[in-house]
Amino acid sequence: MRRTAVVLLLFALVGAAAAQPGTKPDLAQAAALVRAGKAEEAWRLLAPHEARHAGRPEFDYQLAVAALESGRANRATFILERILAAEPGHLAARLELARSYIALHDYERARRELDLISQADPPAETRALAERLSKSLRGKDATGVELAGYLELTAGRDTNVTAAMAQASVFLPGLGAEFTPDPRFARQGDGFGAVAAGLQVTRALDEHHAVFGGVDFRQRAHDDVDALDARTTDVRAGLQSRLDAHDRVRLTLQYREDELDYASYRRSRGAALEWSRLYGERARLAIGAQGQRIRYLEPELAASSSDLVALAASGSWLVDEAWGKLLLASAYVGRDNATSGRVDGDRYIAGLSFGLQRRLGARLEGYASASLLHSGYQDRNPDFTVTRRDWQTDLALGLVWQLAEGWSLRPQLVYTRNRSNTQINDYQRTEASLTVRFAWD
Repeated sequence: MRRTAVVLLLFALVGAAAAQPGTKPDLAQAAALVRAGKAEEAWRLLAPHEARHAGRPEFDYQLAVAALESGRANRATFILERILAAEPGHLAARLELARSYIALHDYERARRELDLISQADPPAETRALAERLSKSLRGKDATGVELAGYLELTAGRDTNVTAAMAQASVFLPGLGAEFTPDPRFARQGDGFGAVAAGLQVTRALDEHHAVFGGVDFRQRAHDDVDALDARTTDVRAGLQSRLDAHDRVRLTLQYREDELDYASYRRSRGAALEWSRLYGERARLAIGAQGQRIRYLEPELAASSSDLVALAASGSWLVDEAWGKLLLASAYVGRDNATSGRVDGDRYIAGLSFGLQRRLGARLEGYASASLLHSGYQDRNPDFTVTRRDWQTDLALGLVWQLAEGWSLRPQLVYTRNRSNTQINDYQRTEASLTVRFAWD
């Protein structure tokens, strides 16, 4: 009996030893996992060792970083406060504590930690990081409300403001006659000026959820073609949720009104749902769906009304962090259902776009983009006796020069070419513009 008890005791001791994590957690591996965007793995690697190694600053620091980057900001604050209780001068821990408070939308405490860092005469790198976080807190108050906005002034010239075909007239086989468009909408170039402004308010509900609302306004006036002076107002509201350290979901309700020559001519209402994921600090992928109800208000345009449903995917990749080289790409497909007897019927759409941004200097950035949109209509056009097909290509090239904090100057050149088998919809245009922008967040 005594021998059996001894054997059972030995088994219990061996089992307990096997259940205990190793005495030396791999902190270097955990740090590498965080840098690779695998913070959840880093947390699972270190968390089992906390009971044994809590109080060791080097362990607590890596554990706190893994907690913060894996979406456990509240847990990170407790660990970091444990470090600072023992070592008040641990500036790296204090910096991570400020980041944790920002993640929790506790901006007052975050500012206090950043102030303590600046008062401690930190190394240049730590000071730069603290200043960057301080700038990110501008426009955010202690209640978790974030304000962001912008104001733009633009001047430019458009070679074809009416998006008209090159020919003065076109033969319509279905009518057996030549058609000449209204002279007001014949091809012509014109100068223009524009003003745009926007504001967004975001209110945190808790650590993972926030509501937001925003409005954008744009007014464009031409030098000569007054009939095409345009105004657009966009209003949006929605909910965004952080599922974990990498995944986000965003639901947006949208309303838009377009005016032409100071009279409303189109309204649209819709909703969009988007999921996005961050891969480390350099890559992002988003997949979404949206629906829009588009209605033209003028009787002569009412037939163009439609209901649009589309699916989209987009991504970005920071190829070279030193030069800020960023690659962007997106693709989408959709169906635009005619609701009021559009002459060309329903429409299927498919599009692709690519972009590149690159830092050219300390305050100068360049960008280029290209996009292609295919529209395939379903009904045979009775005037042209064909089923309409459009291929629209857009090319853009520009620079962004940071003049001062929040201020930028953007020269831009945009070329559009729409190829269509219905000649009246076949056109090209080039727009050159210069924009001064002030933005705050």
